[in-house]
Amino acid sequence: MKWLTGDADPRRTIVTVCGMGGVGKTTLATNVYTKVAATGHFDCAAWVPVSRNFTTHDLLRTILRELHRGGTSVKQDVDEMDYRSLVDALRGHLAHKRFFLLLDDVWDAAAWFHLRTALPDSANGSRIVITTRSREVAALRSTNRTIMMEPLPQQEAWSLFCSTAFREDVDRGCPHRLRHWASKILDRCYGLPLAIVSLGNLMALKDKTEFAWKNVYDSLAWDGEDHGIGQVSRILNFSVDDLPHHLKRCFLYCSIHPEDMLLKRKILIREWIAQGLIEERGQRTMEEVADGYVDDLVQRNLLLVALKNEYGRAKRCLIHDLIREVIVHRSRDDRFFQISGSTTSVDSKTNQTRYLTLDRCNGDYHQSTPNMPSLRSLYVLKSELHASLLSGLRLLTVLNLWFIKISKLPGAVTNLRNLRYLGIRSTYIEELPKELGKLHNLQTLDAKWSMIKTLPSTITKLKNLRHLILFTRGGPDFSFPAPGTAIALPDGLQNLRCLQTLKYVRADQKMVRSLGSLKQMRSLELFGVDERILADLPSALSKMSCLVRLGIDSSDSNVTLDLESFSPPPVKLKTFAIIGKLTRGMLPSWFSSLTNLVQLYLRSSELREDSIGILMCLPRLLHLSLVDVHTVRSLTFAAGCFPVLRELSLQGLPNLTRIEFQKESLACLHLLMLGRCPQLADVPKSIKNLMHLENLELFEMPSEFAEKMADDGGDHPDDERITVVKNIFSRSGRLFEKKFHTNLSNVQEPSKADVFVDGNLVDRCMSVRLKVSRWQSTYKY
Repeated sequence: MKWLTGDADPRRTIVTVCGMGGVGKTTLATNVYTKVAATGHFDCAAWVPVSRNFTTHDLLRTILRELHRGGTSVKQDVDEMDYRSLVDALRGHLAHKRFFLLLDDVWDAAAWFHLRTALPDSANGSRIVITTRSREVAALRSTNRTIMMEPLPQQEAWSLFCSTAFREDVDRGCPHRLRHWASKILDRCYGLPLAIVSLGNLMALKDKTEFAWKNVYDSLAWDGEDHGIGQVSRILNFSVDDLPHHLKRCFLYCSIHPEDMLLKRKILIREWIAQGLIEERGQRTMEEVADGYVDDLVQRNLLLVALKNEYGRAKRCLIHDLIREVIVHRSRDDRFFQISGSTTSVDSKTNQTRYLTLDRCNGDYHQSTPNMPSLRSLYVLKSELHASLLSGLRLLTVLNLWFIKISKLPGAVTNLRNLRYLGIRSTYIEELPKELGKLHNLQTLDAKWSMIKTLPSTITKLKNLRHLILFTRGGPDFSFPAPGTAIALPDGLQNLRCLQTLKYVRADQKMVRSLGSLKQMRSLELFGVDERILADLPSALSKMSCLVRLGIDSSDSNVTLDLESFSPPPVKLKTFAIIGKLTRGMLPSWFSSLTNLVQLYLRSSELREDSIGILMCLPRLLHLSLVDVHTVRSLTFAAGCFPVLRELSLQGLPNLTRIEFQKESLACLHLLMLGRCPQLADVPKSIKNLMHLENLELFEMPSEFAEKMADDGGDHPDDERITVVKNIFSRSGRLFEKKFHTNLSNVQEPSKADVFVDGNLVDRCMSVRLKVSRWQSTYKY
């Protein structure tokens, strides 16, 4: 931390963190990155994993995207930029900025030499952190700026093991009867945190008996003196071997995903189902069973959580690089997987390949691709897709295309009669084959962020379809797809009786009347809802006994949504989005019965202040967003209201002049977002009562509001309750961001002095726009 933020050296400085795999380099660097990035010390920051088979172009593109994550898209599609354009764009963005760049897991010093010309040294204290296993790479550091990470000493290793293996116990201590075997098991980890945590998670699931623990130790006993990565590999292999058969098959399947690619929970679940890896159990659907499998793998630390959903569960996951090496190696040994690099041809000796990933392959790969009659799953990522590759794949069940620049899906796809999963996310595909209805086994069609405009009428013949996700990207730029548009469905929706997910579709009367036949529906998002459609919608929803997610978007300011007639109400809902004007500005009387509701989004509702009271006692509501509500002038949050709410977003309330947080209100609130409330110049009354508020985000709020949020600007003791305030504002048509820390108990009236830390106004016109995307009025499904 001192090297990054406390060092007065103005030169661009490199810090390296070096050590063997599994020793905790990424854990250390990521924790430091998170803390430093939140301080506002740097104008911009980016965390970038560097794959072993990196290309300079892709690395530059990744850095450019990360610097703009949460900000604006690049001026042109970064995928179209050549090397010179990428360097110019990166240098232009970083010019005169103090930046912080974390390059994680760099294998080759060449990676740095290819990058350094693109990273300007403006003598303003920019910092670069590199984590690596290579001492050659570590030598790139500036003078005396290397941390050599060693395995944990015995006492710390024991503490980590016990806190993991006995996490359910109050004192997290090892029982005396198990100390002997626990110590011997721990010796096998040689102080490597990854191995310790892996075994600790495994032992947490074992019986707390000497017999069970001795069996584990005997399984770990091996000959030889390989006290390095080989030991970790054996432990990780044992962790995989210990998985129940159903979990092991699912986990090994994860190796089909390219290196450093985040695994999306729902996509992974649907792929597992398509591969026949999931079976229904009792009253639980395959999706619910697979959902539990993801949680099991997370609990065992085999899948790491990168992002949580509104329910606090894993939404995006990743796999530690060492664990991925283990499962990729095992998969190759079993001839189940073939991974092809940017110029690597597929091994022609293995015509029994079952799973194939083509990642950034050039146009010549298909010439050396053998006949693969056993292929079950094909991933094509940033590669050219040749129709000839699809011929003869009669057993193919999963076809997933990402960032493919073709406008029409090859007709050969309709001959893949065993296909169960078809993904064309983030592609240029505008048209699906008219014969799509031949795919009678298709379970998932995921066309989100594609360029699809219409659907073939034969889609209604897909009677096994469970998930239909449609949302057309607003433009050709992959890095900034919004705003998108919904798609109309052809007649015959009632035939798709297995549908559980129907997202981002344009509603009409005939289609809505057909919804009543879809009794398995769990997630439904409808656009273009008007009064006529609302007349038929309650009847259809009443037959969806499993519905937990509902979105209603009128898309017309002249439409009034009267929801009072919903009988019976959808009481199982967990997520509800309503976009449009509510009748008399009131929520329906049945709203208080939504006791399972976790997330609520209301936009353009013209909601009356007294109607908000209905929401305050919902026992499970975690996330609430009120957007573009012109009628609200004052908000008072009474004691005991919103007992578990963690995030509150108030955006586009032009007449709001006053907010009061009474004592014991919003007891669990962690994030408060206020945006575009021009009349709200005063700090909310008794904001100090928000005892757990960690972040306050402001967007285009009156300047005096932000000024009043600052305390005296002095140093804060570690035990003080500090809130991070992020203020995004416009000036002369450009967006800027300032960040500071405050103790809500010390917030005072504004002063004339500049209240922001870190002195100079930072021009982040480019980097702020994607951050602003969370403030945009378009609902983020």
